[in-house]
Amino acid sequence: MIDSIPSTYNQNKAVHLIASIFMTSTVATIIYYVFKPALHHRSSDSQITVSEVIIARKETKHDVITDENTEFLLSLVIPAYNEEDRLPLMLEHTINYLIESQNAICQLCYQALGIDQGDLSNNNGTNLCHHLFNPPFQIIIVDDGSSDGTQQSVKRFLIEEYSRRKDMQEIIAVKVLALEHNSGKGAAVKVGMLRCKSKLALMLDADGATEISSLHKLIGEMKHRDSEAKVVFGSRAHLEEKSKAERSVVRTILMNAFHFFVKILIGGHIKDTQCGFKLFHGDVVKIMFGNLHLRRWAFDTELIVIAERFDIKISEVGVEWQEIDGSKLNTGRVALLFASAGMLRDMICVRLCYALNFWKLNKSEASLTRCA
Repeated sequence: MIDSIPSTYNQNKAVHLIASIFMTSTVATIIYYVFKPALHHRSSDSQITVSEVIIARKETKHDVITDENTEFLLSLVIPAYNEEDRLPLMLEHTINYLIESQNAICQLCYQALGIDQGDLSNNNGTNLCHHLFNPPFQIIIVDDGSSDGTQQSVKRFLIEEYSRRKDMQEIIAVKVLALEHNSGKGAAVKVGMLRCKSKLALMLDADGATEISSLHKLIGEMKHRDSEAKVVFGSRAHLEEKSKAERSVVRTILMNAFHFFVKILIGGHIKDTQCGFKLFHGDVVKIMFGNLHLRRWAFDTELIVIAERFDIKISEVGVEWQEIDGSKLNTGRVALLFASAGMLRDMICVRLCYALNFWKLNKSEASLTRCA
């Protein structure tokens, strides 16, 4: 009986040791999982290699590549991953809109920026865009390490467009950037934004789900004196009731849960953080994207936190939006659960990293990932 006491004691000690190791490992795993985006950023953000897809003059009979010092009125940044089918259609629609509505867009931009239009009204709108900027618009396409023919598809489309539309070079300059490896939508947008040199910059998705003419609403919101917004988010919140009827129960629950955690963890008044249609004043582009850490889907929520800390006002306006086939997001139940968990993790990581001062904001931050 006495001999069994040490044996029992040793067994209890072993059980406690195993339990302690298990608990420690579990806590360490949770901490690693939560802070993984921060660790990933520190180790590999500077390793994103970017190259420019050159479209030679002899191929288009136009000088498509503009001088690096050229300043534009409006830049459009389009992240793309395996979009060889959808992107050319979206580009065609976007280019048509920019060319056909160039004077109206420029007038709105001038008003939003407070640029003195002088005697432009005497020109009856003719060449209004070219009065201060030539060309006025820039499109930056960032291929996020696509494994299909996205680059070739875009290059082929642009060669045809520049050859067919002789006035296009005077209105739109196009830059195609390629990331060596898939780095995430946030990383692709950051690369594009930090390479645009313009008074205003629009972020939009490659699928064309948001009607490009909604740009008028975003610029109009920015030009209102009462708004004072330097950033305008496009929003699908007004379409929520209609979409509920078309969405599965699982997706509806996940959407509501996501909105709840955005409100708790991120705060602010923005109802739709994930719409891929956002307008930025040139004064805040380098500050916001130079300080951006998240590289995947939840990067929009970090932009809100950065804006909040720099006291940059964000407005939100409804846009025309429709579901486009070919989404890169896996909509299966299990995949959606994992994606939602990942976005929740990213939001927790953002709040903790800024609260614990792991991520420090630099007002003059405008660092670029290295070029190949």
